[in-house]
Amino acid sequence: MVSETTPGLERRLGLFPVVLSGLGVTIGAGIYVLIGAAAESAGNAVWLSFALAAAVASFTAVSYARLVRLRPKNAPEYQFVTLAFNRRLGFLAGWLTTWSMIISTAVISLGFAGYLENLFHVPPIAGALGLMAVMTVIVFSGMRKSVALLIGLTVPTVLGLVAVILIGVPHIGTFNLFETASGFTGVFGATALVFFALLGFETMANLAEEMKKPEKDLPKAMLFVLAISAVLYVLVSVSVVSVLGFSDLSLSTAPMADVASRTVGSQAGAFIAVLSLTATSSSGLFLLMSSSRAVWAMSCAGVLPLPFCSINQQRTPWIAILGVGILASLFVFLENIEVVAQVTNIAVLLAFAGVNAAAIKLADRIEPNPSRLMQARIVPALGLVLSGWLALNTGTIALIFGGVLTAVGLVYYNIILRKRAGTAD
Repeated sequence: MVSETTPGLERRLGLFPVVLSGLGVTIGAGIYVLIGAAAESAGNAVWLSFALAAAVASFTAVSYARLVRLRPKNAPEYQFVTLAFNRRLGFLAGWLTTWSMIISTAVISLGFAGYLENLFHVPPIAGALGLMAVMTVIVFSGMRKSVALLIGLTVPTVLGLVAVILIGVPHIGTFNLFETASGFTGVFGATALVFFALLGFETMANLAEEMKKPEKDLPKAMLFVLAISAVLYVLVSVSVVSVLGFSDLSLSTAPMADVASRTVGSQAGAFIAVLSLTATSSSGLFLLMSSSRAVWAMSCAGVLPLPFCSINQQRTPWIAILGVGILASLFVFLENIEVVAQVTNIAVLLAFAGVNAAAIKLADRIEPNPSRLMQARIVPALGLVLSGWLALNTGTIALIFGGVLTAVGLVYYNIILRKRAGTAD
């Protein structure tokens, strides 16, 4: 573990830039990338899957918001679970979430590549790796420049979704919005998939040590982002299925662009495709920033290799950034967005279970008023149960990967880390 005199990150961020950055990662991460794959399972009722996923995420988001007030540090899952239980479980929660962010970066890069191929016929792997390289260089430049670019990318991203909503309004009623592809089993399966689209609020917690007032502003920012994203997702999915129907939507590699092309014309479709590039770029950029900060924090805490704790003259964790960029690039070669997204989901859902369990254990410290103590335990208990339910719906490949990732994490902690540091639980 590093000493207290180790140089830290620079506190520059307030509420507004963190909210916009959170919107950038959340919105681009899901609706622009996964709605087609989700519609294949849920049919025209894909909007219901987004609504259910948002409801499930809200319980865990409240747990994060409460725990952040108690311990506003980077690598929040590691911090929360360690505080509530022990260092081994804390490491495992941080390990799972960090891998979920790294793999998410690959998902976003593949989504970007799909739109780039649609516009310029660039091979998907080349487009995804190109984005990864550019993002790594940008994050190297420092937090101030990265956040400024994120904000610049987020505004057109949101405007693009609003445009899709308005385009689809006249077509509502064309298709039955409650028609499913395979009954409610498909809706629930799609809910587990589109849960990925709501991921973003938890990554925002990795900016805690670069915020001016994290105890006050970070909980607000997390809940604002989840609420805004959920409303946009439901409205956009209603509009998209009203124009395309789930049969065409499930086959589309650039669904937002296809909606604009079909209703307004090919030029509008190209414009929306460009906005889709900004959306996926902003998500990937934030995820690379956030995951590198988590790796940095866990390294400085002594549970990941110490070189990742290094900071350069721009006060950025440069070795962590480089390591995350390389690992995320490897997952790009899986190519299948749906599989990679489900693999991400199982990792983060297992970590969410740990965070909710920590919120239950620490309820008396989160809520000092005895009359509200039961309420403080009910919300994370629901988050724990629902996270487990979604995890079971992620699919066989994801469940196997989650088991392997958990086992590798435990082996690393129990053999390599304990031998090196002689750390007690």
